[in-house]
Amino acid sequence: MSKLALASLSGLGGAAGIGGGIYLLNKDSKSPVATKEASETIQSKLQKEKFKILDIGASEWGEIKDKYNSLKSDASKVFNVSSDELNEHALKDLCKEHLNKSEFDDALYSKVKRWCVTPVTVSSHLSNWGLTSLSTDSSNNNNQKELTALAKKYATADNKIKGVDTLESEQWRSLQTKCKDIGGKKNYDDDFDSLFESSKTWCTTEGFNALPKENK
Repeated sequence: MSKLALASLSGLGGAAGIGGGIYLLNKDSKSPVATKEASETIQSKLQKEKFKILDIGASEWGEIKDKYNSLKSDASKVFNVSSDELNEHALKDLCKEHLNKSEFDDALYSKVKRWCVTPVTVSSHLSNWGLTSLSTDSSNNNNQKELTALAKKYATADNKIKGVDTLESEQWRSLQTKCKDIGGKKNYDDDFDSLFESSKTWCTTEGFNALPKENK
């Protein structure tokens, strides 16, 4: 049996150029003997990013529909601007259409992430990625050491939480409160992505562990 060698399809036009992929090349032949891997779709990318595609019969469609209709005139956030409200059936159809697309830009991907996945908070999404949130319970001093160290670093950091330039006098409590606030934001809320990234840095055990030793 002839040995098979892998060769990249990068640089080719059409779907292969967009989605990437590989083909098998017979060592003793100049002809490809297998087709490329399937192109990445919006659905597969969302799943790689730990989002769960919303099931057709899920109860959360009502919640998502209401949020969608509250933004129906904002072209940057909804699929189609309209003065009429969208019903659940129409929203499901739009999600089905877009989830299967393999050619898409960041704007469309962001919209599908808002409206077509199981609603998830920043805090829950941290857990989906295997990250451990620091305590946001203000009734005790759990994780005070970690939050104190992070708050000290925050004062001189460039990658701050959006809209939070400085922390209040009791800095570790102030940071804890901010972590609680952004931890409750859902994927259909504004700035979910940036708040998720900020939470990884300022609101998790892993963020604390990443600090230089002199800052701990």
